[in-house]
Amino acid sequence: MPEEEYSAKTVAQLKVILQEKGLPVSGKKADLVARLVQSEDGETSTSIPDKISEQSDVNTSSEELPFLSAIMKNGFESVEIDRNMAIRYGSTLFMFIVIIIGLNSTSWYGYSMDASTDAINWETGEPSGETFEMKEEYDFGLGEVEFMQTIGGDETSSTMQYDGMLCGMGATPFDCDAFSTAGTINSLMLWLSLLSILTVLGLGVAQGFGKIESGILVEKEELIDKVTWLLATIPLIVGTILYGLITANSPTGDSSAEGIDVSSGLGGMWWMMFIFSVGYACYVYRTKIMNMYQNFMSDEPEASND
Repeated sequence: MPEEEYSAKTVAQLKVILQEKGLPVSGKKADLVARLVQSEDGETSTSIPDKISEQSDVNTSSEELPFLSAIMKNGFESVEIDRNMAIRYGSTLFMFIVIIIGLNSTSWYGYSMDASTDAINWETGEPSGETFEMKEEYDFGLGEVEFMQTIGGDETSSTMQYDGMLCGMGATPFDCDAFSTAGTINSLMLWLSLLSILTVLGLGVAQGFGKIESGILVEKEELIDKVTWLLATIPLIVGTILYGLITANSPTGDSSAEGIDVSSGLGGMWWMMFIFSVGYACYVYRTKIMNMYQNFMSDEPEASND
């Protein structure tokens, strides 16, 4: 049967023919048509030597198998690996790990206060000649704060919640409400990206083993692909930037008093998430970004001439 006649048939009809011939039924319509055409070519080519025929059968079987199934059966040498797709999925798995770390990290923001004053002799009320030193450090997570205090060499540490007693009493040198809001927003964005990344990886594995052959996942494949990759990348950047804006502009204790030194700023986890999320999104959408850049550069001379 000519290739045109196969192409005119529906996917269901093609799969019936493939089943009758004892051939695999996985893949898209173009794959099914090519498989049927190849099978007919194989039936008519009876003069091919046995050794070449056997090698052809091995190659054909590798091509017919889904990507991951072919690797499992015949090894990596039996498939052609798309380097860009490998990097894309590899970076997606990496971002999955980074998000898990970020959700549990207390390095999103840091605040420290060093106080140094002259010690007082309680009997005389006069300076004793010694120096009294105290240090407080706060390491902020998305839902809690790690607090460490050092007084005269004695160190204590604890963990407080944004809705806990100390925040409720206003006994902290920072705005608990601002950090709580920033942490909640960022957590929601990270979870949204995390679930989307799981969906991307899950669909990729299912397609690689040929488990998705029909249904709405095939019919809406292009739309699902666009939405899942969008939700896997953009919320990461949005949540991270919003957290930075809210916390950077929230009031914290100052060093207006003599002998008090205060330092605060975005922590290592924030910078790591910002750099990795921007880099991740730029790679996923590198083609669109390059097209936008080229269009901008091509339009620039025309705009200057006008």
